[in-house]
Amino acid sequence: MRFWVSGVLGTCGSAGWSGSTLDQIANHHPADKDPSSTLRRALGSTWLRMVLSAAILGLLIWQLPDVAAADLVPTWTAATPWWIALALGLQAGALSLQAVRWERVLMLFDQPLPIRRLLSMTWAGQFVSNVLPTAFGGDVVRIARSTPDLDNVGTAFASITLERLTGWVVLPVISLVALAVHPSLLSAGTPTTLAVAINVGTLVALMSLLAAAGHAAVGRVAVSRVIDGAAPTGWRGLLFGIHRGVAAARHHPARAATVLAAGLAFQLVLCASVWAEGQIIGINGLTPLVVLALFPPVAIAQNLPVGLGGLGVREGAFVVLLGAIGTPDGQAIALGLLHYLTTVAVSALGAPAFATGYRPSLSGPTSHEPFSE
Repeated sequence: MRFWVSGVLGTCGSAGWSGSTLDQIANHHPADKDPSSTLRRALGSTWLRMVLSAAILGLLIWQLPDVAAADLVPTWTAATPWWIALALGLQAGALSLQAVRWERVLMLFDQPLPIRRLLSMTWAGQFVSNVLPTAFGGDVVRIARSTPDLDNVGTAFASITLERLTGWVVLPVISLVALAVHPSLLSAGTPTTLAVAINVGTLVALMSLLAAAGHAAVGRVAVSRVIDGAAPTGWRGLLFGIHRGVAAARHHPARAATVLAAGLAFQLVLCASVWAEGQIIGINGLTPLVVLALFPPVAIAQNLPVGLGGLGVREGAFVVLLGAIGTPDGQAIALGLLHYLTTVAVSALGAPAFATGYRPSLSGPTSHEPFSE
């Protein structure tokens, strides 16, 4: 990841922000003394994650005595094609709403881009992230393709960082509200205890991160280190992106609210897709409210950098959390695998957007207001 972001930093043209230290980021070209070795490490990491995913899935099926390979294949009924179509349509709608969420973040930064362009870049990124076994993610594609139309690569990186972060704000809130509305789930023991722990832990970590990144001193450190040659990635990049977002939200609170609203819509549609997938599997008791309560912690857990695409981690989380409604282990694993396959199938529709590339607008970078820390 570091190699690819460094490449973006070094190759994408940009125009500086006058009156702000961030203008130096746009014109800085960090040196990568040995990009080939960095790429080899990234590829090695990708293959390692693939092996870990296979190992976790194999361990789940082997260690759970009630799970057989036949349990992972849902029973076909007359309604199955309709549920499949609904799940795919909702998944496609959710991925399109991700572009809307990104558009709202760019508006927060006073860097508006047409939604049609953002849709193309988002779908191309989804294709890379979920279909191609690459050593870099689709977010890097979005950074590379959006930077020429923005004032600098720092804005591109910060916008995607903040866009992703909205999920960590919205997901635990959705789950906690659904658990409060469905109090009988709270008596399920370990499953809901784990769900509440993940939700509360995520919010505490997020609030701590926002408080730290929003501090002026931390912001200066994050910005200065990017200027000094550190690519905006890892913890430095995260602090840099969040600091930009917090500063922009202070100036435009109404715009910040629209970012959260778009993030909420995205997650709700994604939850609806999971509910439809549950109907394909035939899981009893998996109501929309149960999905709202239990899927967000799964979505949070699957982002752990352990397996590839959350494989293994997601299925294990479903096994534990869906125990709250007595779901058989085989059906829980099948739901996780079906959700992954649905995501891959829909993301494959982004192949044309990725293959055709992207031409920046003839007008160049969008207009903007100076950034103030």
